[in-house]
Amino acid sequence: MDRRSYLATGLVVALAGCTELGSSDEADAEDDPSETDDDHGSNGDDTDGETPELAGTFDDFEDLSQWEAFQGIGSIEADTDRSYAGSQSARLEPDDEGQVRVRRSLDDPIDVSDVVPGIAMTASDRGAVRIQLQDEDGDYIEYSQQVLGDMPLVRKNFGVTRIRGEPDLSEVIVLQVICWFGDDRDEALWVDDFHFVPDTDSGKVMLQFHGGYETHYTEALPILEEYDLTGTTFVPTDRIRADVAVEGDRLTRDQVGELADAGWTIGSQSARGAQLADTDAYGDDLESNITDPIDWLEDEGYDDGARFFAFPGSVYTERPYELVQEHYDLAFAGNAPAQGYAGNPHLCSLATSPDPGEATELLEWTAEWGGITSIAFYQVDDESVLTALEETASTLRDLEADGELEVITPAEMADNYVYTE
Repeated sequence: MDRRSYLATGLVVALAGCTELGSSDEADAEDDPSETDDDHGSNGDDTDGETPELAGTFDDFEDLSQWEAFQGIGSIEADTDRSYAGSQSARLEPDDEGQVRVRRSLDDPIDVSDVVPGIAMTASDRGAVRIQLQDEDGDYIEYSQQVLGDMPLVRKNFGVTRIRGEPDLSEVIVLQVICWFGDDRDEALWVDDFHFVPDTDSGKVMLQFHGGYETHYTEALPILEEYDLTGTTFVPTDRIRADVAVEGDRLTRDQVGELADAGWTIGSQSARGAQLADTDAYGDDLESNITDPIDWLEDEGYDDGARFFAFPGSVYTERPYELVQEHYDLAFAGNAPAQGYAGNPHLCSLATSPDPGEATELLEWTAEWGGITSIAFYQVDDESVLTALEETASTLRDLEADGELEVITPAEMADNYVYTE
């Protein structure tokens, strides 16, 4: 089925950390996940060399009179102490049921067929945020992404995760932002810079392996070679073993070299590979933990991979995020499939550790709706993970052969699918 036909789908793949939104007709289920010709250029140009009309900032939240808390669900007010651009952001707080929904009804409908929405956001705690684009019948396409606490307002790359009814994407009349706080009713979400980025003309997929585990060589490499695919491994460079005689479960230096020889990209996941949320634990070593891998990768001859970083566990705080921004071209953290062009190249989204069955759904969803889905695996050490990886490789090969998906690398994403205004 052509993805531009906008037919409803029953596909459901839950996003980690998301909570069911309640029973309202406007958003009544858990988050879902989630044509190979020319694509937009690196600045968002379409095949005719023209940027999609809606690409860029659509609403800067300087005039909140255009927004309202839908049916009194939560509240929205200006906050002049935080902003992404301009003088203020919008602070969203939940109602007694722990939910907030704010919407803007447009005077004239907009055509979102070739763009993907996003916002700049931060929150007092980790959660999931949804953007709905509704037509006049209330049918909608929904996009999701995680938000972390204690961060500055930064743009997030949202991905398609739900379709309700048969939305007419050429006649969108309502923009809605939703967050469910559960029992944490004292929490808040700040949003700014409602924007659009170009969508891809066909689905793109990236296969990633995080943590630098030896099973990426012993188990994942043979599977990908069987299906003529390559991947990216993000390695904690301080944990790479000199050789197989050294005890441990991480890759050896020679194994990393063989992955590179097989066409894999070798990127960084910080020197130690530990999560970058509790930065006090690193002390003065925080910066070197993020930047030393660049020297190691370049010294080993993996200059291209030294451009790319994956946040361990997709968590981070302000300082490590700023360091990654400063030193890398592209970085990965998040939790959604089928994102559009990267409006923020340092928070490219991921779909992590799919179970058997979910992998096929993720790939078919991306083939139908387009966008970029980066699928990340960690340890490939049990039957379930091996089955999911085999299923991913097999389905991906078939969809690629049929022209429904294209496998890309981090370099191709950085060079071709980053949107800059």
